[in-house]
Amino acid sequence: MTLNAAGRTPADPWASAAFPITISEDDHKTASEGETSACPKERNAEETSIAVAIVAEDKLTYEGAVAALGGYRQIEVVPPEHGRTAQVLVAFEGEVTERTLMRIEQITGKQTGLQVLLVANSVSEPRLMRAIGMGVGSVLLRNQTTFSRLAQAVVAVYQGEADFPQLLLGPLIRHVRRLEQRGVGVRLGLSSREIAVLGLLADGMDTVQIARQLNYSERTIKGIVHAIIANLGVSNRTHAVAYVIRAGLL
Repeated sequence: MTLNAAGRTPADPWASAAFPITISEDDHKTASEGETSACPKERNAEETSIAVAIVAEDKLTYEGAVAALGGYRQIEVVPPEHGRTAQVLVAFEGEVTERTLMRIEQITGKQTGLQVLLVANSVSEPRLMRAIGMGVGSVLLRNQTTFSRLAQAVVAVYQGEADFPQLLLGPLIRHVRRLEQRGVGVRLGLSSREIAVLGLLADGMDTVQIARQLNYSERTIKGIVHAIIANLGVSNRTHAVAYVIRAGLL
């Protein structure tokens, strides 16, 4: 994104991000510890920097980010018409919506190697997982992000490292755990519903409590438990829980 001649942002700030992206191995430079603190020093002629493109819905955010990130020695903010192509895209959004995800998918799908850093007010857990699946390397929450923190994230994303605030780590861990459970469950021949019932059995619930928790009839839950026992080849529900715990499911 860039300002037009009248000093206004384009009507669609994302549109200007659709330009060829290349990453040269010669441009790679490992930032030393502490290098992402404010250091508006002049670059040496031989020193390379990270080319960063910025998109934002409002002019204030865009100009503030350009001014702040441009003050770091290892970062160069580049508009689309610049001779040097971008290596990291920093996208500012309010709420992450379906429109946001569609635009990210369009950009990352066409431009191999582009690292994306998303800064948003809020993001739901499903959309966070989809954004990561589309190639977003970092998601920061705006109310927890300073420009110094943003600069650190740019360097981390450029180097291929994930950078997420503590608040978003819980959903990520839960997602990874679900994937692990799904893999073990498939190996044991268990469905997601059977895994859920086993988890509640392991928590000490009886069939009445499980039926209430999962909104099933008690008869249905008893049928599921019977199927689990038969499928695993164990003698009772206690043995079934012990079996899947040893298998790493719970």
